[in-house]
Parts: sequence; C-alpha cells; structure tokens
Amino acid sequence: MKHLLFVLLLFVPVLAHAAPQNVILSAGNTTSRLHAKTLFTPVDGTFEKVVGDLSYDPETQVCHVDLRMEVNSLKVGSALLRTAMLSGLMLDSDDHPSMRFAGDCQPKITNNKLETLLVGKLTMRGQTHPLTFKVRMHFSRNTLTEISSSATFDQRQWGMSTMLGTVQPLVQAETSIMLK
Repeated sequence: MKHLLFVLLLFVPVLAHAAPQNVILSAGNTTSRLHAKTLFTPVDGTFEKVVGDLSYDPETQVCHVDLRMEVNSLKVGSALLRTAMLSGLMLDSDDHPSMRFAGDCQPKITNNKLETLLVGKLTMRGQTHPLTFKVRMHFSRNTLTEISSSATFDQRQWGMSTMLGTVQPLVQAETSIMLK
C-alpha cells in the first residue's frame, strides 16, 4: 500500500507557485497624480519624475511600495496654478523638493470579496503622517497587469494652506503601476 501511495504521489502534478515580483518604479511604468478643488477650478497634477520600487507576492497579495516624487516635476493645467502649488503655502518645493510614500498591502476579505489596502506613511513638506490607499488589482486572464490605488487626505495635516478657504482641504492622490 505504501508503494502504491508513493507511485500515485509521483504522478500528482506539482502546483507551480508564482514567484514574488520586484519592480523598479519610474515614470515609464508609474503614474502619480494629485486632484484638488478650488473655488474657481479643479486642479489636476501629475508628477513627471517618480522613482521607487515595488515588491509583490501574487500568491498572498502582500506587497511593499516605496515611491518618491520630485515636487518640481508636478505638471498642472496652467503656469499660475503650478506656481501656487509649488509655493511655500502649498507643496513648498524650494524647501521640500521630494515627497515619499512607503507602505504595505494588507489584503482582507470583506463581504466575501477580497479588498486590499495599502497602509503606510506619506512624507510631504518635511512631515510624515499615516495614509491608507484603496488598491485595485487589474488582471489580463491570470496575469496581474496593473496595480492602481487611491486615497483622500486633508492637506492641512501636512501644513498646506487652503489659501484663505479658496482651496478645499481634501486632496485625492492616485497612483497606477503598470506591470509587464
């Protein structure tokens, strides 16, 4: 009987486990955006210079992200808005030339659905505070092709001005990472 069990085990296919992925993040595969509202117009900005890394285990859906954005690379709709965004009242690019988010994915089941949160800390204007992103995983067949995330934060927590109430305090951050 032991020999039969051994022979049967030889013919059972071994399940292949997906290897953890390590991805270097750059402007070529990563988009980082900020969305804010003023009394006059929405402000949509994209960082053109981003660097970092992502480690991701597709089997457990656990990840670690470390992403840095060069503040002066923020592109917005007009020169006037850009000047205001980079000023000492807002992002203060002269004294704080970069922003950084570092965090870890935390998958959980909610209402019988997988929900993943990216829990970490955002450093902006020399201050670091907790920030949690909701994560969406995009697949093509069984291959993960994109990880996108979004979070809303109160910019006042990082010392940014609402410019006498003309800028709404809540800002939405979005990041999209394309995987090969």
